[in-house]
Amino acid sequence: MIIREVSGGEKKVFNNLVGHITQSFEWGDFRLRTKGVAKVSRLGVFDGQKMTRAYQIFFHKAPVTSHIIAYMPRVPLPSAEEWETIKKICRDNGAIYLKIEPIEKPADSLGVVCSDDILPRHNIILNISRPEEEILLGMHEKTRYNIKIAQKNGVTVLEKEDPGSLEQFIKLYDATQKRQGFYAKSGDYIRTLWETLKETGMVHLLCAYVPGENSPVVAAMFFFFKDTFYFPYAGWSAEYREKMPNNLLHFEAIKLGKKLGAKHYDFWSSYKNFPNPTDPWYGTYVFKKGFGGEEVHYLGAYDFVFNKPIYIVMKIADGVRWKMLRLKRRLLF
Repeated sequence: MIIREVSGGEKKVFNNLVGHITQSFEWGDFRLRTKGVAKVSRLGVFDGQKMTRAYQIFFHKAPVTSHIIAYMPRVPLPSAEEWETIKKICRDNGAIYLKIEPIEKPADSLGVVCSDDILPRHNIILNISRPEEEILLGMHEKTRYNIKIAQKNGVTVLEKEDPGSLEQFIKLYDATQKRQGFYAKSGDYIRTLWETLKETGMVHLLCAYVPGENSPVVAAMFFFFKDTFYFPYAGWSAEYREKMPNNLLHFEAIKLGKKLGAKHYDFWSSYKNFPNPTDPWYGTYVFKKGFGGEEVHYLGAYDFVFNKPIYIVMKIADGVRWKMLRLKRRLLF
């Protein structure tokens, strides 16, 4: 077995072996163009000349300091030999710790500790390989009703590619995160993502309009990778909710995903901690669940620590930083 860096000429084979868009070669290209990512390492595991496994490691610069954090999202659990190579690469690049979000539970022998998630731990995924009529029948009756309400109210959903529509989406997205009290990606992050992935066909922008308004009242960005259409980012106006534009936008997105050849519609997240009214994401969970998808639960994140003293200080500082950000948000909004 040989483990080595993968070249650009091996991109197609690499992508065929990874399972999530954040592990795709193109996502690595995008992240290299964003602030805070110092390096991306793409590893191929070879049996002779044949690549059999693939991993992508992101080396992030920690906020304020110059320390490096290695990160591997949504990956299969590496074998013992692969794990040793991955740890060596992280050490060689000066990582204080490696955060991994595996799709399988790691053995105690790997020496990892439970940590804070980056990607959501709970999700909903809808099977869209079925006929459209069957998908509709699988939705909650209220969701189907709301789609019809939007159609009767003249709501239209269009796919957009122009810079002006992208800026309208960013404006809605930013306003939504301020209104809802969550922390969103920056406008520069979204623009870089769009610019990097647009020509690959992996990113799509849908906008919903109501009669009499030239600007969208809902806009969402979607990713398409292999057989999955992902819904990670959206923004919506505080007005016109009674016209149900969100419901119709998702229904049109499902149809677009089907047209592109996707078999799965990935909602990216569901609830935060527990599916009950006290959960901060409960309303979002109920809305997404109405489309009839299956709940999916991931194992969360684990850290492998290379420098324990600095790791402890970084964790304390990160906790203080988030408390200050939340305080600032309450004072401003």
